[in-house]
Amino acid sequence: ALARPLKGALDWLVPPLFRAAEYGTVLVLAGKSGVNGTLPAAFGLVAAVAYHHYDTVYRIRGDAGAPPAWLVRAIGGQEGRTLLVTVVAAVLTATQFEVALTVLAVAVAGLVLVESIRFWASAGAPAVHDEGEPA
Repeated sequence: ALARPLKGALDWLVPPLFRAAEYGTVLVLAGKSGVNGTLPAAFGLVAAVAYHHYDTVYRIRGDAGAPPAWLVRAIGGQEGRTLLVTVVAAVLTATQFEVALTVLAVAVAGLVLVESIRFWASAGAPAVHDEGEPA
């Protein structure tokens, strides 16, 4: 979490740098494990988190606010996920790391997708259009 609002000229770079650090950490640790199934599990986790970020952006663009706090806590936040993957990679065998990463990817994807579908299917969900599309 950031201690101050992002209002400087280059402060827009902070969230993508945090995301790149998280995604990079997960993928590098998975790549170093040497087990064939670890990279697909890492990709699944990164894809689930990237979808969560995409969903968050579109909620904010539609003035619906961020996803609920319980979801952010449940999936650990960027720092929590990165710390968890790092610790798990350090203490488990490569095969156990593959299983743990797969379980984490499925859990994060399940929570994120269920909440996203619940929100966007609700009657109060905003109509959000990409740039260039008529509203």
